[in-house]
Amino acid sequence: MSNTSTYQASAAMGNLWNYLQGLSLSFEDRHWLADKLLENKENKHKKHSKELVFPHIPKDFKPSPELLAMSCGPLPEGFDVEKELDNMWEEWAK
Repeated sequence: MSNTSTYQASAAMGNLWNYLQGLSLSFEDRHWLADKLLENKENKHKKHSKELVFPHIPKDFKPSPELLAMSCGPLPEGFDVEKELDNMWEEWAK
């Protein structure tokens, strides 16, 4: 953001603040306004929390024989690997 736009934003916020102070807002009105101002920030945070987060797997990771036995071998007929992978990543991201 350039200095000019920063100054303009600061001036606009100062004017808005002066306007709000001139209103005779009740405690409930001020609380409602504060909630509305924070609502946008909370919604942005919620959007980010729904992103898939992939776990870090070290390069030198060696699966145990038990894990290999559970995860390798013939798949059941009709098993949709892509669907199961999508479900797995979504569950891990929660």
